[in-house]
Amino acid sequence: MRESVLASQSAFSTMAMSSADAQASLAAAPFFSMRKLRLVYNELTGSGEFEFSTFDEFKHQVLNSVAPQLELNKWQAIAARR
Repeated sequence: MRESVLASQSAFSTMAMSSADAQASLAAAPFFSMRKLRLVYNELTGSGEFEFSTFDEFKHQVLNSVAPQLELNKWQAIAARR
């Protein structure tokens, strides 16, 4: 029984360290708003010719770009000009 307690304590400390690393990386990552992404998509689809037929296609394109926030800003600027 003592071995299982030690194993779980070891696993807990490993998980605590990995969650601390994850929190540090999240703090360094820029804020990205899915709500803003949805609003931009709705503005673009309402204006006529838009190359993405579904929100999932648009989201995939933006999130898989090199810099998702810059990609979203680009689409937001396009939506603002229409």
